[in-house]
Amino acid sequence: MNDTVDKLVIFLAKRDGIDKLVKTFQYVSKIAHWHAEAKNPEIAQRAKQWEVASGLSRKAFRTGRFLTGFNALRRSPGSTPTLRFLAVLANAGEMVYFFFDHFLWLSRIGTLNPNLARKMSFISAFGESFGYVFFIVLDFIALKEGVETEKKVAALEDKSAETKSESLRKIRADRVMRLMAVAANVADLIIGIADIEPNPFCNHAVTLGISGLVSAWSGCGAGGSRADRMADGTAHSRYVKLTKEQAPAEDINPGELNQPIEVPQLNVHRCNECGQPLPDSYQAPADEPWTTGIFGCAEDRESCLTGLFCPCVLFGRNVESLRDDTPWNRPCICHAVCIEGGMTLAALTAIFHGIDPRTSFLICEGLLFSWWMCGIYTGLVRQSLQKKYHLKNSPCDPCLTHCCLHWCALCQEHREMKGRLSDNAVMPMTVVNPPQVQQMKSADDNQDSAAPSSTDNTNNNGHTNMEMQAL
Repeated sequence: MNDTVDKLVIFLAKRDGIDKLVKTFQYVSKIAHWHAEAKNPEIAQRAKQWEVASGLSRKAFRTGRFLTGFNALRRSPGSTPTLRFLAVLANAGEMVYFFFDHFLWLSRIGTLNPNLARKMSFISAFGESFGYVFFIVLDFIALKEGVETEKKVAALEDKSAETKSESLRKIRADRVMRLMAVAANVADLIIGIADIEPNPFCNHAVTLGISGLVSAWSGCGAGGSRADRMADGTAHSRYVKLTKEQAPAEDINPGELNQPIEVPQLNVHRCNECGQPLPDSYQAPADEPWTTGIFGCAEDRESCLTGLFCPCVLFGRNVESLRDDTPWNRPCICHAVCIEGGMTLAALTAIFHGIDPRTSFLICEGLLFSWWMCGIYTGLVRQSLQKKYHLKNSPCDPCLTHCCLHWCALCQEHREMKGRLSDNAVMPMTVVNPPQVQQMKSADDNQDSAAPSSTDNTNNNGHTNMEMQAL
């Protein structure tokens, strides 16, 4: 306990409860702002101010928290080389998140240049997402080891029933804590992805609000004690059973209350994108087929080679063409970390540790995570492309297409946007040359030029020649 870093970490941990409480305030106010934005703008504005103030307060409470990851690596990096490698990656991402979060806080309160806020937010969110991916992997490894330990303890016969029951209770309580940690890390990962690559799902107020509340409540550390109380039957339910004595004295006929009110002015057809009212005669445009097939990769050699060897680069270019405000490097990095990163983790585990029952779980987890992120993340981009150009689901749902034919889908999307947004497309046109300029002459001039004019009239037959030339 005489170590200075240990003392700092213990001091910083005392503020974690306040951080969770303020985090609850922040995301409750976000949901309140979303709910009241259309009906009561004044209350929505107050909720927004509460959300911003809570977010800045949380960043102040997290000052110096990057030392926690450093101390964890210094004290208990892991019992095996695989766990040490994963722990280094997880804690390194968390340290980057907390360290650059200081500069984000200072830039938002005006101490530093406010223009740095966007860059600091991206770096901080990237480190957060990177670290939580490997924290989730570590938690699943711990859950697997806990299941194996529970089976071994249950199979022991030389221990008393009381000792065995106590050991099993501790293992199950630790499992509950691990599951709560997984839920908190997944929720924080969704929030981090929303800052790195804005998308309709992660950036929705309800998604962010629920993710923030899950992160705050799952990370508070009360899951084990509450599970024990529920097992003992001492925990009180939050539901109250009504009796006849508590019923109101006045009789109410069934269906008398809570009847819907018909408002004809509100029953109008609205646009799904902007919410503006549409006329009754409006019909949505029919979906069109894709200009190229899913297996037409060889039609564009450049995109075929890029998608085969660097799919993250091709995905970044597709997102940049689809969204003008998004540079290609951000989705490229997200694709490389989430998809290529999981495949690389599985490959490195198989190379350095072989394929056996101890490592097969980690290999399958890396491949499953890559496959899941491939279907969800890239499928949402394909769905946006189909909505923009009114394209059909070909050959099936966007997410399922990327799960099964990811590389082919990337090349097809690139060819589709290249064909629609090409600046070199030449439209056929016809150029008509005007007739020659005609002049009026006197009678003498007409007699002098009678012979030539008669010849010209014989050739032209009273018609003016027009020359048409196609370009």
